Amino acid sequence: MIDLPKQTIPDLITPSVLIDLERLEKNISDMATRAKEGGVSLRPHIKTHKCVEIGKKQLKAGAEGVTVSTLGEATAFANAGFNDITYAVPLVPDKFEGVKRISEQTHLNLLVDHPNIVDQFGAFCKEVGIVLDVLVKVDCGYPRCGIDPETPAAVSLVRKIHENPHLNFKGILTHAGHSYNVTTVAEVKIIAKQEQDVMIRFANKLKAESTELVPEVVSIGSTPTARLADTFQDGITEIRPGNYTFFDYTQVTLGSCEVTDCALTVLSSVISISTDRAVIDAGATALSQDKGPIHIEPNVGYGKIIQDYAKGDLETGVIISSLSQEHGKLIFPGESIFGFQHGEKIRIVPNHSCITANLFDYYYVVKGDSVVDTWRVQRGRFD
Repeated sequence: MIDLPKQTIPDLITPSVLIDLERLEKNISDMATRAKEGGVSLRPHIKTHKCVEIGKKQLKAGAEGVTVSTLGEATAFANAGFNDITYAVPLVPDKFEGVKRISEQTHLNLLVDHPNIVDQFGAFCKEVGIVLDVLVKVDCGYPRCGIDPETPAAVSLVRKIHENPHLNFKGILTHAGHSYNVTTVAEVKIIAKQEQDVMIRFANKLKAESTELVPEVVSIGSTPTARLADTFQDGITEIRPGNYTFFDYTQVTLGSCEVTDCALTVLSSVISISTDRAVIDAGATALSQDKGPIHIEPNVGYGKIIQDYAKGDLETGVIISSLSQEHGKLIFPGESIFGFQHGEKIRIVPNHSCITANLFDYYYVVKGDSVVDTWRVQRGRFD
């Protein structure tokens, strides 16, 4: 926490990033309830917020451990006392030493998707005298990382881990990132079912090979599929959504949430007005250059300006059309006069809250118009 004088939102220097505490806590509670009622563990991905205070709220609500994407995040959360962390990025040799150091502080689950790394990591663990838990990354249709579970190589990879005395095969993990590429809730639901079907089918294949290969953990992810899946099937043990704490305009267009669920906004000031444009002081360093859901809304711009925060009404005649480093240009098609005043402060729902959050050093936590706290963004440092 940073010690600041009592402030209200209009007092803040812009650009600033705000967290609506009531919305945040509702989002955390809603997902925890969904996991509990669905019979699965919740291991939220903290790469969205990178904030110890938020992580603690998630654990208090029922999360069983957290997920990270960097060793810096793992270090920061281990230092804060988090005792069960999944590093959900495939391991490479230059991370081995760091993994060892972090595993001395906390229980750490690691991820692999290639047999070469199993050999190298197993040899490293033998050399330093440790045994670590390993998950296999599975491709469920999002062509990024992960092994194809339909191939013989997938079973062979699991067996190789199991047979290494310095590695413990813990389970299988996937991420349905392609759920962001669709246009309707119905399509998200289809991907959500496919994500689960792929993982259950692979788990059953491993069980048929040998009871020794049965995965303890069958983990799925993504906020859209966790939020919109009709059910969590028997055999799925864990979900790892991250964006749900804040949501953003991409989630709004996908149907994962309403504007009134969006807990993170960027506060910006109008710094210049012309007859055909206006400029704000939130550029790429505040909003990121994520183009957002252009496959759904081609003219989405770089975030949405809020007209009425409580109601969730957005400015429909204004587009944040381009960003430079510290400037955002607004255009207003069909209008001759810009509706805001020079120096006026506006709130923006970003296209991608995870990237936006990473651009700031700390959050202003607000209730209504009052700033009630400040929380550090823990990007984490790892040397």
